[in-house]
Amino acid sequence: MSEFDPARFSTRVSGMTDDELIAQVSINASSLSAEALKIARSEADRRGLTSDIQPVLFDVYMNTGGFAGRFILLEEQLIFLSTGMRAAGGTGGGSITGAIIGETGAATRNVAAAALDFSALDNEGSWIYYLDQIEECRGVNSILRGNELEFRIREEDGSSLVGAVKCSDLSKNETMELAQKIIDARDSLKQKGSAVDRGA
Repeated sequence: MSEFDPARFSTRVSGMTDDELIAQVSINASSLSAEALKIARSEADRRGLTSDIQPVLFDVYMNTGGFAGRFILLEEQLIFLSTGMRAAGGTGGGSITGAIIGETGAATRNVAAAALDFSALDNEGSWIYYLDQIEECRGVNSILRGNELEFRIREEDGSSLVGAVKCSDLSKNETMELAQKIIDARDSLKQKGSAVDRGA
């Protein structure tokens, strides 16, 4: 494993677009060393991007809409960053060989998902919504459909979109916790907006 080269990393960071840099110091911060994060944050501060960096409230690997990727809740947005790779329907068969192939495929998708940034929004299967567009979100569990997050979302044209995100890799409790975190973050954002309106 090569040692961290601050000068080389600084050069790489300085060549990033604003969106790439914001992603680096928020959604991909966990993959950075403390020294690398400090350099990236310093560059974000120099560019005046600090206020655009949102805290990550959760970041989980999931198969959503048939695609593998990262399901991320930020302070103001809910995002699914798709790898563009189709999620496996199972482990690849009942044999040991099939199970190994399935696990290898899942590991490949996990590695690909870990490296995603906002540019992945161009990938098939990706989506992003502002939290104030989420009218309802609840965790549900059924024998036929398993664990899901059910949403009602207000589209930009005013229409309502009703849909579900399958949470096959999560337990019932984890699914319920994600739903609550989304609602709590939405309500917190609304309260902040109301406080700003009152102060205006």
